[in-house]
Amino acid sequence: MLSAIVFDLDGVVYLGAQGIPGVASEIERLQRTVRVLFLTNNATKSRADYARHLAKFGIMARPDDVMTASFGCASYILENYGRGKRVYVVGEQGLRDELEGEAMAEIMEDGAEFVVCGLDRQVTYGKLDAALRNLNAGATFILANSDPTIPREFGVSPGSGAIAASLICASGRQPDVVIGKPSVYLIKKLLQMHGIKAREAVFVGDRLDIDIRMANKAGMKSVLVLTGVAKKGDAKRAPKKDKPWKIIKSAAEIGNALGI
Repeated sequence: MLSAIVFDLDGVVYLGAQGIPGVASEIERLQRTVRVLFLTNNATKSRADYARHLAKFGIMARPDDVMTASFGCASYILENYGRGKRVYVVGEQGLRDELEGEAMAEIMEDGAEFVVCGLDRQVTYGKLDAALRNLNAGATFILANSDPTIPREFGVSPGSGAIAASLICASGRQPDVVIGKPSVYLIKKLLQMHGIKAREAVFVGDRLDIDIRMANKAGMKSVLVLTGVAKKGDAKRAPKKDKPWKIIKSAAEIGNALGI
């Protein structure tokens, strides 16, 4: 029994500022018969930001329908360390908003207990310097996601993993935890919040070693779309853990592929 379809966002629902043709109308149709949820490794926005962002593409979603790496970072700290922790952030406002709102974190420059790193399109040497200072003082290193790139209309741009690479190199240490895909932390939390079993859900993504690997590991049915990073030939060459259950050209075809 199919209970839910979970869509990745970048490369699946849209590419940069451009919606992928037919996806919004397909999601609207599916929402009448099945639970539709969204999950993104991107930590630049809060869940509420993403609900508003999706509305620009004609997709209606509540904040609770969206799981983000920004919320995941805050949730992880709250669950494992409690409220009110001191945090230094390499990232954008959405990550700060979730850390402050969900984990009641105190964002600070020095003396941080945690360094949380996500995509930061205004990253500076000063930000990296402060992050390194806190890491060298013993702060726990949390990475929102290790994506080397993010898909855009014109190709790809550097992702969170590319920014974190400089901190990994300079500090000589790996992150203590990576919150986003291919870790199953975000998807397990999203499904748990909605009372959905993994075997009753489908995940639609565009990256084999991130989206498909996570879905397979979580026990979901995995569907690869060809509108983002991975191509059909990549799937043929992929190891078993990264092989999708189905391959479709676009998320606009997902209902037909699932027979709904």
